[in-house]
Amino acid sequence: MFDFFQKKNYTYLMKRFFGKIKNEHMLIDESEHIHLSKVLRMKVGDKIIVNCNDEFDYYCTIESITKSQTVANVESKKECPALPKRNIVLFQAIPKKEYFDTIIAKSIELGVSKIQPFTSQFTVVKDVKKDRTIAQIMTACKQCERSKLAELGDVKTFSEMLNSLSNFDVVLFANEDENETSKFSPNFVENKQNIAVIVGAEAGFSPDEREAIKKAGAKSITLGKRILRNDTACVSMLTLAGIFSDN
Repeated sequence: MFDFFQKKNYTYLMKRFFGKIKNEHMLIDESEHIHLSKVLRMKVGDKIIVNCNDEFDYYCTIESITKSQTVANVESKKECPALPKRNIVLFQAIPKKEYFDTIIAKSIELGVSKIQPFTSQFTVVKDVKKDRTIAQIMTACKQCERSKLAELGDVKTFSEMLNSLSNFDVVLFANEDENETSKFSPNFVENKQNIAVIVGAEAGFSPDEREAIKKAGAKSITLGKRILRNDTACVSMLTLAGIFSDN
């Protein structure tokens, strides 16, 4: 008999949802249920993958769809291969919405465990719409097949951000004012488990802030002669941190 779940080449066809596990069943409600039932118009008997914010992918069959929730029977589970192997935290000075949207999606694809927004002297936006951002994180995690949501930290001040850096094995700082001798080296992240990456907002950091970050122990590195937009800088930094830390 054809076993849908054992055919690895077919799993990419299965839709993913976040839900809650209860007695070998998955309960899918709220926006995820609406997307499943109203947008995708899935039916009883359809095969889906459900995640409940742990380390596993749960392969399920839809058992019932009511007005308020979907119930799916768990057939099997496998450890999620897409979860980050190391703890990479992005400290992002809050940019405008159009840049932050890109940063959220790409940073999750590149394996961050947590997005920590903060304010600085040149940030125009001073807060984050938490519900909207969490919804974006969920969408990005489903897209890149991560079973566990990246964490969203509460907005910190610049001083609070600096005080958080002592908890990391290495801190990488994208410094547009740095010279060509201060390039990234794979040795910075080799055998490091907890990695922090700091990226500024549209206008970067003030000279005093750049000095404060370096005095806090961050490795200040250049990303080349061209000034990068903050979302491009974010992708560049996380690519270096992720690839060379064997993420």
